[in-house]
Amino acid sequence: MARYPQSAKKTLRVDEVLSDHETSLGKLLRRASLLMQLEHLLAGFLDPGLAAHFQVAAVRKNRLILISPTAALATTLRMQAPRLIECLHKAGYADIENIDIRVAPLVEQPERLLKRRSLSPAAKQAFDLMNQLGADEDD
Repeated sequence: MARYPQSAKKTLRVDEVLSDHETSLGKLLRRASLLMQLEHLLAGFLDPGLAAHFQVAAVRKNRLILISPTAALATTLRMQAPRLIECLHKAGYADIENIDIRVAPLVEQPERLLKRRSLSPAAKQAFDLMNQLGADEDD
């Protein structure tokens, strides 16, 4: 008696499942790939400061839906929308006729560039004293 019953379904290798666009996972991967391509394409058309603050959420019929974390950035994107549609048409996405921008938190927050500040003389002196105390205790 077999420990695991045999299924009538055909077993597939992982690479077959990933490359087959008719499976649920294949369709999901194809859609995710399209969204990533559109996001990279649009980021290339925008200035770098704005390009880091949006994400492509979905493509529904003839609409591209973008997400922006703040209303101010969403307004800036709305002003750029006609130019972005024109660029998308030139890149071969002629079926996209409208861009909707919604305000919502981004899935991955962009990395913030932290400014390095120098220590004040008093703080530097305090760290030096702490290092000397730590070195004296090790002896």
